[in-house]
Amino acid sequence: MREPLKFKAILQSRIWGGDGLHRVLGKGNALDKDVGESWELSDRDDNASVTVGGSFAGANLREIFSIHARDILGSQYSPTLARFPLLFKFIFARENLSVQVHPGEGSQLGESKTECWYILDAPKDAELILGISGEGSREQVLAALRTKACQSVLNRVPAKAGDMFFIPAGTVHAITAGLLLYEVQQNSDTTFRLYDWDRVDAAGKSRQLHLSESDQVIDLRRHGKHRIPPLAIKRANHVEEFRVACRHFAVVKLSSCRGAVPLANRGRFRVVTCVQGAFEIGWESGQSMAIGLGETVLVPAACVNPRLRETAADAELLMSYLPVPGEDIIAPLTAAGYDDVEIRGLGGLEGFP
Repeated sequence: MREPLKFKAILQSRIWGGDGLHRVLGKGNALDKDVGESWELSDRDDNASVTVGGSFAGANLREIFSIHARDILGSQYSPTLARFPLLFKFIFARENLSVQVHPGEGSQLGESKTECWYILDAPKDAELILGISGEGSREQVLAALRTKACQSVLNRVPAKAGDMFFIPAGTVHAITAGLLLYEVQQNSDTTFRLYDWDRVDAAGKSRQLHLSESDQVIDLRRHGKHRIPPLAIKRANHVEEFRVACRHFAVVKLSSCRGAVPLANRGRFRVVTCVQGAFEIGWESGQSMAIGLGETVLVPAACVNPRLRETAADAELLMSYLPVPGEDIIAPLTAAGYDDVEIRGLGGLEGFP
């Protein structure tokens, strides 16, 4: 496996979804009025991404990874890693999502889910719900979270296009109405709902809440380190912005690309998603592939000499991977003049690495 893989989006209807994914990114069609998520790259049994074009056209990621994991992961290959480790989505919220929380590593309640959000579009004065605010003991906060009074203890954070937010497992959170974002997360689909805004479905039924499970995994620490400041490096023919980094993933934005920009994969995979304009990716065989707005491509470790070229003005691309801390994050940022505190800030409250 020496060529990049492009995938067909998996559109997911949601009670809070709308037409934003089609209107802004061209996902689906104009008749889709309740699409909330577009799964761009997924190795889930029930939602495995299918490749478009190339030598592996029509094969899904579950099949491909089971055979070609070593080619995809390169030096990060491990026989214990049975699935591709990350999941990528676009999300549009016509209405607020439920207030929810995900379990962390080692939980007996489900798969760990740490995630990050890159905001693509936001209404004026938009806010996200991230974490807990105000006073009160653990018992008082948990009691409030079980009722409508939860809104009195939820922390609201202003959000605008271009912001990056880091949401470690255990963080209470909710995406609010009007936001369009890109999500990078651990390969997990475990969600515990705390509050769903008294919403009912077409049959008048409320969705299930998971109060007991939420109590067991929730992180009630109060802090202001959800938004991650970018750390930029100006290269000879492009700009790299390190947007978030933790032990589960790192995300770097590439922009201001002039000519061919090497995709430094260092013998490991890279996932690239175009969030503005358009790109073309080429590799050693002389072949190339277009990456249009909202499209996601997996570049396997075995792909030799991948390089990007901007094909529309002011194009921007998000590149994600499993970081090797010293080589991928610390060394380049230290060389660019950033100090330990700034680099640790890429990992939010816990810090990086």
